[in-house]
Amino acid sequence: MDLPRVDTPPRRAETCLHFVSALILALVSGHGVVAADGGAAGRGQAVAGHPRLYLTADDLPRLRALRTQGSHARIWANLTQSADWCARQAPRTEWIPTKVPDPIYENLYDRFYAAMHDMAIVEHLAFASVLSDPSSDPYFEPARRWALAAAGVWKHEATNQPDASKAYAVLRILKALAVAYDLLYDRLDETERSRIRDTLVAVGSAYFAFFADPVTAGPGYNKHHGSVDAAPLGVVALALLGEVPEAQPWLDRMIAKHVDYLLPHALTPSGTNDQSSNFWASTLHYRIFFLDALRRVTGRDLFREHPDALPGRIALAAVAGTQPATLTYNEADRSVLFGPSYGQLDYWATDLLFLAREQRRPIYQHLAFWDESLGRLQRTRFLTPSKKEELLFSFGGYCYVWYDPSVPAAIEPDLPRSFVFPEPDVNEAYLRDSYHAGDVVVGMKKGEVVVHAGGRPVLVDRFQFHDRTKPPGPVQELLVADDGRRARIRCVGPAALGVKEQRVELSRPGQLTIRREVSQPLTWWYAGAAERVANELAWPDGTKLAVTRGRIAAIDPRGYTETTVHEKGLSFADPHPFVYPVVTARPEAGVLEITVTVGRQ
Repeated sequence: MDLPRVDTPPRRAETCLHFVSALILALVSGHGVVAADGGAAGRGQAVAGHPRLYLTADDLPRLRALRTQGSHARIWANLTQSADWCARQAPRTEWIPTKVPDPIYENLYDRFYAAMHDMAIVEHLAFASVLSDPSSDPYFEPARRWALAAAGVWKHEATNQPDASKAYAVLRILKALAVAYDLLYDRLDETERSRIRDTLVAVGSAYFAFFADPVTAGPGYNKHHGSVDAAPLGVVALALLGEVPEAQPWLDRMIAKHVDYLLPHALTPSGTNDQSSNFWASTLHYRIFFLDALRRVTGRDLFREHPDALPGRIALAAVAGTQPATLTYNEADRSVLFGPSYGQLDYWATDLLFLAREQRRPIYQHLAFWDESLGRLQRTRFLTPSKKEELLFSFGGYCYVWYDPSVPAAIEPDLPRSFVFPEPDVNEAYLRDSYHAGDVVVGMKKGEVVVHAGGRPVLVDRFQFHDRTKPPGPVQELLVADDGRRARIRCVGPAALGVKEQRVELSRPGQLTIRREVSQPLTWWYAGAAERVANELAWPDGTKLAVTRGRIAAIDPRGYTETTVHEKGLSFADPHPFVYPVVTARPEAGVLEITVTVGRQ
């Protein structure tokens, strides 16, 4: 049943009266003002104008001047190409109400993808507008139109009882409205500001009450969801700080959620997420969104207070290939091992740019620039089946403002080239030949193996488990050894699939051997145009995969179609399904051995 409309007439206060009331509130509360460097006077809250979340008015001349310089010019070209597409899209006019029952979660994903779609376009256009030449800005009108439309549509969430499923979507669009409010503030009139502000306050108040439960974004709550839920309300609070009385208690509670639980516990001690390495990337996205703005607006630096808040080891381990600028739709494992199609380098690179800036680490800059699409809106292959709501991500504006050209893009000396993430729920290990694109990178996850060589996945061995809602347990004895010249992974299992011992050995440079004790055939898919000769596959660049013990029994040229199906049975409307050859290899006397070598052209 549709919920009743709760739109209220916008406030009609004049801009000057609004500023005076905000200033009085600041003085009464003892709040400070923004310092010239975009930080804050002492540790007081800033109330002295917008933009302030990710850049200040003082930053704008410098940032705009960078549009034609170096890598900023490349990011800007990608950003505006996507902004042109965004500007042609019609804003949403109808809210999607919650439906119960929702047995296969179609309504949940319609609402989730709708929120993500609107969030991406609202933020992308707002950044494109504020960074454009103010005398010839083609993006302000579409940015304004999208922000106001989203504020009207999503205000219905103020009376849609919050819960964990809704929070994961609703708080993201709320963050987008806060970012647009901040970036477009000076060019919106007070009626327009009040329309956005009213939505932020109405929906934010409902979710502030939701966060009153100590479990929400705390112990017992999903750690990834907790991070993605709490950070947006913190950003909203920072955007409204000094303007509405609700903002300060909201901010206090979101800081407490982070300090008490999320910063110490949302990521594993080894530096990833215990559900998926891709959730490392999204946890960092939201952690950075909030903490970067918090430091700029209030002067409180939770990065300094929590020096382990930005671990990057999983990126050093799992980033395996480049992302072409021309790629419209992505594939699983294309550039990040064990990553879904939406969780490839174009999803991770924003975090890497921030890590490079924050930690002055050239290696993160080096890996980030393997993504030639930096700045572009990310369109995914995830569309809901009936409404065709499309999952979008926009990191373009953040890439632009976070990229620091004073950090070189370079391979640091003495970097680790083997990694283990030993927590039982993670159970991953990685070896890499080097940090040069195209060289061998291999990962093992609970016994599954993915090999990247020559710039593509050449062996993706993902086990088929009967119950997708119950992830497999860890293998036995996952061990990693590396003397610099030769690196090894050893494990036992998974026994449920008849696998005894597995050994993966990387002899540097460029030769990988996989030895598996198993009685059953091994199947895997691969990418690229490989030619088969007997027990060998060869790619045009000289990369080769050979079965050296056992034999290739068959290759089905269309054996695997990558599909997106939710565990409840919801099949997404994939606009570009990818089809791959599948190799079946039979062991010899209970052993299968495979070698991979990289061509050195």
